[in-house]
Amino acid sequence: MWGALCTSAFVYAYLLIPETKGLSLEQVDKMMEETTPRTSSKWVPHETFAATILREGKVDMSAVVEDVERRGSKY
Repeated sequence: MWGALCTSAFVYAYLLIPETKGLSLEQVDKMMEETTPRTSSKWVPHETFAATILREGKVDMSAVVEDVERRGSKY
């Protein structure tokens, strides 16, 4: 009984649960659109979330640079 349950849990995990180690939530979303759980361990992110935001122009980098310069370096 125990062996059958362990085997079925292994099959379930292998076939239906994607590998998300080291990925951000946004990258996991993108991975789920582009691949299946069985092939998810081979999926590589094409770009970072920050690069996507900057490319789409959702962040004004001059404001970020000003904020960093105003705060100064703490290290």
